[in-house]
Amino acid sequence: MSFLDRIKQCNNVDDFSKFIPFVVEGARVGWIHHEFCYVLKKFDQIFEFFEKKICLSPQLVTYQEKTMAIDCVVKFLAEEGWIAEPSDELYPVSTGFYTTPFFEMDRSAISRFGVSAHGIHINGFVSLRNEIFMWIGRRADDKSTYPGQLDNMVAGGQPVGLSLRDNILKECAEEAAIPPDLARKAKAVGSITYQYEENNCLKPDTMFVFDLELPSDFNPINTDGEVADFKLLPVREVMSITADTTAFKFNCAAVNIDFFIRHGLLLPENRDYIDIQRGLHQ
Repeated sequence: MSFLDRIKQCNNVDDFSKFIPFVVEGARVGWIHHEFCYVLKKFDQIFEFFEKKICLSPQLVTYQEKTMAIDCVVKFLAEEGWIAEPSDELYPVSTGFYTTPFFEMDRSAISRFGVSAHGIHINGFVSLRNEIFMWIGRRADDKSTYPGQLDNMVAGGQPVGLSLRDNILKECAEEAAIPPDLARKAKAVGSITYQYEENNCLKPDTMFVFDLELPSDFNPINTDGEVADFKLLPVREVMSITADTTAFKFNCAAVNIDFFIRHGLLLPENRDYIDIQRGLHQ
């Protein structure tokens, strides 16, 4: 196991030909696995099926019409066990973060349609005795995704209707009881993109990364039940856990590695340095 191995886990798609483009108004917005296509044929008034693409029906004209039609599909998929129960957290479906979305889709179905999702990840750290310590969360054991795995201090998806900054305030409050005045000090430090395949679902996702230096007397406390506990660990220990184990959720490991590079802890002398940098931006 190595840092590069963790990056490769984020970018594990070995054959894109397994997927067919999902197209709306002539623009590709996602990727659908060939084996899943037959499930959608029940909804031939919502989708149009071609040899090399699946399109949302042009009969669905408005934003609301598209959103309501897809919501019917999502509910069916949840009832049939193709996706988890709807989360009531809606994501925009578009060609990119800065483009106008075509409609909204429940978070639970996003990867089944291979739609790009965006989220925020915040590294909480403390400087003590000229050494960096990082606050690391452990995901709750009853969480539906990646239960019990280690996580960044604060992380969350980017839903419809919130700015990145407003989402930071929301997630900081829910996940770590960080007050707004302190949460506003989170510094934008870049983004990480990856393409991850799991159970015939595709996640071509983007994480907006922030660093938040915390006072030495601050202790994060989870308020939404999604984090079991927090630990303040020396950064060298976090590096070892990241490189030598799979304890961290796969994309959180990538956020850690990005932190190590930016803080001068993972250096060009590492023979995988260039490949690691490349892998953070797929």
